Amino acid sequence: MRKILFFLILIFFSQITYSQVKTTDDLYKTAKKLDSLIFDVGFNKCDLSHYKSIVSNDLEFYHDKGGITSGEKAFTASIKNNICGGPNKVRRDLVPNSMKVYPLYNNNVLYAFVQEGEHEFFEFSNGKWVQGSRAKFNILWVLEDKQWKMKRVLSYDHHL
Repeated sequence: MRKILFFLILIFFSQITYSQVKTTDDLYKTAKKLDSLIFDVGFNKCDLSHYKSIVSNDLEFYHDKGGITSGEKAFTASIKNNICGGPNKVRRDLVPNSMKVYPLYNNNVLYAFVQEGEHEFFEFSNGKWVQGSRAKFNILWVLEDKQWKMKRVLSYDHHL
């Protein structure tokens, strides 16, 4: 019984110590910048030149409508062919105030973080942006050779 109580107390205090970071925290700002590079620059503006430096070679991207995309090359090709090369222009916007960032530590050393939030998608139709779906997402960012890399992604609950 004491071991269980000790374990529960340990979990409680670890949650306090390593909970969501504040929006003023450097890690939050890093997550916001990385999100912008993946989506604002890459997805929205079709500048994929930096993907190789911030997407893990063994990326796993799970999408509730589109299935699984594995690896940086397949992910980049998917954005290039379906978003940037498709007949309909699509835009992704991060829903304001929805992003949360949770650091992950190993022996008190930051090695990764989880980014969660909601995003909305818009399609350009008849000369104007029309709202499409809204969805939730979780991204696991991991330090690989001192560089943040998008490693695991869940994009789910897409609905109009």
